[in-house]
Amino acid sequence: MKIDFIAKAGWNFLILLAIVFAISQIIWGFSWILCAIFVFFIYLFRASKIQTIADSNTIISPIEGKIKSIRNTFYKELGNCVEIQITNNIFSQGNIIAPLNMDIKETRIKHGLFLCPFMKNTNLMGERILFLAKSKNEHWAMRIIFGALNKKAKIYNFGQHLDYGHNIGFMHDGSVSLFLPKNTKICVNENDKIRIGALIGYLNS
Repeated sequence: MKIDFIAKAGWNFLILLAIVFAISQIIWGFSWILCAIFVFFIYLFRASKIQTIADSNTIISPIEGKIKSIRNTFYKELGNCVEIQITNNIFSQGNIIAPLNMDIKETRIKHGLFLCPFMKNTNLMGERILFLAKSKNEHWAMRIIFGALNKKAKIYNFGQHLDYGHNIGFMHDGSVSLFLPKNTKICVNENDKIRIGALIGYLNS
């Protein structure tokens, strides 16, 4: 795994904070409080990049966080499938990456409220984005729900094809759900803590 240090979403904010920090040092002298704040936000916007994937069937975690649920479900465009929901919080790394080589067939944006990801109605009322995708002739979907600590949905501009580990966006808290084919081999369990880019399972294509 290659460390990129700072997520794309944090550069403008951190540059502005560094300018404020520099000006305050010139006027009032060194401040441990401002230094601690600056270090905290560097930690908040830390990022890692996935370098190589050995097996093209491998499914990796799109975010860092905790496996909230693994369940069988039905999705209109996919039929019967397996949903893996991963939640993260402000202390988790916030980058969102592509869990597979994926061709995006459709993107749906549903504007809503920025709610705590553990609230009951977040899936229906939260600010969310759905990607319908295809990988190795298998159709699947990824739903991103942005939590209460986000001011807006941070999704980057990209084309219709994404490689493993490509940066999709950034969140301070929220959840990502993968809707995978029913015959997918799952290698994680509920309540597992998982790092970004860690193994989730394999497509049986």
